[in-house]
Amino acid sequence: MSTTVEKWGVFELKLSTSRKYHNPFTDVKLKASFYNSGQKKVVHGFYDGDGIYKIRFMPELEGEYSYVVRSNDPEMNNITGTFTVTPPSADNHGPVRVTGEHFTYADGTPFFVMGTTAYVWHYRPGEIRERTLRSFSKYGFNKIRMLFFPKHYRGNFNAVDISYEPPCYPFEGGPKDFDFTRPNPEYFRMFEQRVKELCELGIEADVILFHPYDFGHWDIDKMDEEDALLYLRYIINRLSAFRNVWWSLANEYDIGCDEDNPGRFMLSQNRRNWDVIGEYIKANDPYGHPRSCHNITFGWIYPDRPWMTHVSYQHPDTYTLMLELKREYKKPVINDEYQYEGNLPDCWGNSSAELTLLRHWLSVMAGGYATHGEAFVIGENNRDIFWSYGGDMVGDSAPCLKFLKEIVMTCPWQEMKRDYVNTDGQNYFSLSKGYEFYLLFFRNTMNGKTLWIGPKEDPKADVEYDAVFFDVKNCKIIKSCRIRPRTDKIEITAWTAVTLKLVK
Repeated sequence: MSTTVEKWGVFELKLSTSRKYHNPFTDVKLKASFYNSGQKKVVHGFYDGDGIYKIRFMPELEGEYSYVVRSNDPEMNNITGTFTVTPPSADNHGPVRVTGEHFTYADGTPFFVMGTTAYVWHYRPGEIRERTLRSFSKYGFNKIRMLFFPKHYRGNFNAVDISYEPPCYPFEGGPKDFDFTRPNPEYFRMFEQRVKELCELGIEADVILFHPYDFGHWDIDKMDEEDALLYLRYIINRLSAFRNVWWSLANEYDIGCDEDNPGRFMLSQNRRNWDVIGEYIKANDPYGHPRSCHNITFGWIYPDRPWMTHVSYQHPDTYTLMLELKREYKKPVINDEYQYEGNLPDCWGNSSAELTLLRHWLSVMAGGYATHGEAFVIGENNRDIFWSYGGDMVGDSAPCLKFLKEIVMTCPWQEMKRDYVNTDGQNYFSLSKGYEFYLLFFRNTMNGKTLWIGPKEDPKADVEYDAVFFDVKNCKIIKSCRIRPRTDKIEITAWTAVTLKLVK
């Protein structure tokens, strides 16, 4: 056991006992209190199999810590110790927090969400996982939506085959006969290793806790509410100490399976008591990681709740609906699924690269965030599709989204508001920080249109801006120049972005 750990790293205690229990997952109570400079944080431990118990802690302060362990097992009770927390390494900015309608790392660094989707990449073979991680990094994605439970369906989706079995299952027992009171540590270790790998790359793991994609294959979705809370307690105790964890209560919380036809979806807001789950996570996660609940397009966007830190929605409308949700919720809003770039016959998986890029840009120009995904069948292989199993990204939108992110990162993003004077909602869009900084995006060419740049109260003010024009489809800078709005005209040209920084 290391006696030093960096701030926002993971300090882990490994304990054992000679006593035997009928069910060590539920029979043993284990927690530790951690102290630093008069502050106290209590975290709970978990059984990791093979007679080993663990307690994980993410220190949020530098300096000397002490701890004391409490347990109903006498051999693990009243264990004490100390360790030292050092400053964070250069790439460690801490966990992501919500600040108003945006996200910020714990050290104050702004976090601009650039998400993508690979639902069950975590249990594919090592070579595929390595390619998946390379794709994430290559294109600058920093939040990955991933299911915890395995995924299976064929049903009416004849174009895709989601049927890979994981190397092991999340619980003891087998398909249709799981003991939900006995998690399988091997499966959890496999998943948390993926979380660690993402953390090393500076990528957030948006962990989706429940989903409807079972269709009677494993019956994991038959878990009752009491067992669901046991599962939540276990996964929170295992994963919450990792700084890059987010909690998504469900993928498409508002659909379920027809009991009389397991291969058929049906709308249902009550598949689980989602508010109980959300409040449970809020109460039991010691670090307050981001929390959301994701809907299906034709269902219901989850209503605002105190446990919800941000809005996660699915809909192809990434502009007007984004604006409405930001106004209604007054929280960060992420369109986590605006349909995928791909070649599937269904509309959710056959967006062009151009449409994908447009939808992502519109989410940005509405002051929100978005999550990409791609669903290409390559040749006759309708099984190894990135959106589900990872591998290599092959679409054309990913490089353009990386370029989008690079442009936005040059802006004072969190201080910018929708500039409706220079936005018509269809052809040209603008965000601004007062008149000090502008981000413009042009969807269509508008010959002769004049933009109103500069102080509105003094339209004759002789101000100047450093301007950069970007070709957002070909990922290149068109030109950099000095602009004087009184005399220079900004041409509105299709697929162009412009940044304007006030000089004087």
